[in-house]
Amino acid sequence: MGFLICACSSSMPAHVTGPKPAALGKMNEIVVIADKDLWEGAVGDTFKYYFGSAYPIMPTPEPIFDIRHFTPEQLKLEPLRKELRTYVFLADLNDTDSQGTQMVASDLGRANYERTKEDMTFNTSIGKDKWAKGQVLFYLFANGHDKLNQTIQKSFSTIATRVNEHDSKQLEQATYANPVHTENTKLLKERYAIDLKLPTDYSNVEIEDERLVWFRKDDAEYTLNLVFDKSSYTNKSQLTDAAIKDWINDFGIRYVLTDTEGSKFIINDEDLPIFDYTREIDGAFVKELRGTWEMTQDFIAGPFFGYALLNESKNEVINVLAFLTAPGKNKRDRMQQLEFMVNSMKFVQ
Repeated sequence: MGFLICACSSSMPAHVTGPKPAALGKMNEIVVIADKDLWEGAVGDTFKYYFGSAYPIMPTPEPIFDIRHFTPEQLKLEPLRKELRTYVFLADLNDTDSQGTQMVASDLGRANYERTKEDMTFNTSIGKDKWAKGQVLFYLFANGHDKLNQTIQKSFSTIATRVNEHDSKQLEQATYANPVHTENTKLLKERYAIDLKLPTDYSNVEIEDERLVWFRKDDAEYTLNLVFDKSSYTNKSQLTDAAIKDWINDFGIRYVLTDTEGSKFIINDEDLPIFDYTREIDGAFVKELRGTWEMTQDFIAGPFFGYALLNESKNEVINVLAFLTAPGKNKRDRMQQLEFMVNSMKFVQ
């Protein structure tokens, strides 16, 4: 098992083992290895507060990560528990009798374990492929519960990013379980000058507005939607929250219908929060709005994200709306598939 120490260029000695199986498990899942009393106390509460917090924009709460917990003893009882993909080890190094501390100390190696006693800033480590190929293992350790809580808090953002990167191949495979739809991909290139690969299970919804293209994927439980529009860029007001909200509401009111007369698709920014961000996709400025949509006269709602992208080379603004419906179903993983497609787009000349 090779280790890389956070913020350090040195590496751990590798453990020599025989052939290893491929790691099992799903994306967005973290397996925590910690002693029972540690997990059931304040340290476990801190970990769950950060890593189990609500994924933004869902109409009903869903966690950022699905968390499973095993004690070191439980880990040893069932071999398959050692073949999962993503682990976090928690250890209070003051408790030298702890099975969790002894496991972490063994994995760190003598030199690094001794370092923990002298360097109070050394409290995280990363390992790979300990028991199976394709594993990533995060070690969080400190002297005392309070310091371990601080380590969890400080490490959350970095670990969350690394877990998402580790899951990216699984996410891509889930997104493109079907081949790429060449005609729809060609349409996006010709009309919007973007290279965005759509799978064949997304169909082109016929609508009267030739500026708009609406792709939809339907299955027994989910309906995933991607909508594209463009306009000439005239001023910065087109790249604001208000402009994105107006565009989404205009599309929804005109085209998203139910059997209930007068029911309208709108953004709900009165009862639920709206998040906005600025970033880049393929070097282009992007204004992003995320939140929840609802039908005004039906008990139907779901998450959405809307982008306004500035294509400076063509002096155009590309609007993108992604939303889904899935009554009674978890929506996080499907929204991540929509994000993966949109965030992978490239501009073409």
